[in-house]
Amino acid sequence: MDEHAHENPSAEASRRKQDLRRRLRSARTERYGGEAGAERRREEAERLAAHAAPLLALVDELVAASRAAGDDSPAPRVSAYHPTPTEADVMPLARLLAEHGAELVFPAASSGEQLDWVLWDGSSEFLPSPGRGFGREPEGPRLGTEALTTVALVLAPALAVDLGGTRIGHGAGYYDRALTTIPDEARVVAVVHPTELLEAGTLPREEHDVPIPEVLTAEGLVSLVTSARP
Repeated sequence: MDEHAHENPSAEASRRKQDLRRRLRSARTERYGGEAGAERRREEAERLAAHAAPLLALVDELVAASRAAGDDSPAPRVSAYHPTPTEADVMPLARLLAEHGAELVFPAASSGEQLDWVLWDGSSEFLPSPGRGFGREPEGPRLGTEALTTVALVLAPALAVDLGGTRIGHGAGYYDRALTTIPDEARVVAVVHPTELLEAGTLPREEHDVPIPEVLTAEGLVSLVTSARP
């Protein structure tokens, strides 16, 4: 008899996710580890940024609206992330967003279940994070756990996303919790490598998993509402 035959659905989904994470991390390391992998990642980062023109246009529109509203109107806030060595490199895009006038915030480890967020000025140094599995954190003021309540665009890391809008992260649930705090009108885009955009239904979705409407890869910006591939 299959040792997992009597698992409840939640336990089965969790077990499947753990197995998927191991395989996805292994595939990512094989493709993007070492010198050849790092060069491939650098090249894809430039293509990824080029495909993000609609996101830059969104920021331009919001910046223009903010300026028209007066000097006290805040710049549009965008959350990005500093990638680990084999994650899709979103930093060239983050720098472009800052140049276009966005206010950039990055996740930081905290002592609780919610991410803290740090303001980045577009040029300050990134330092190692004390949190296990986190990318580097910028030098800048900490904004607390509620910083995404005013965000206009979220660039979210993931291990993979499928065309049904299901995202799988590293397992701590930080981004699923963070995404429950954002405004309804905020745009959410997961950023992954091209091979990590999978067919619909590939990834198990649990009740707490927040659906993802868009994915950005080096091959294009994909709407998961229409499931249109680049």
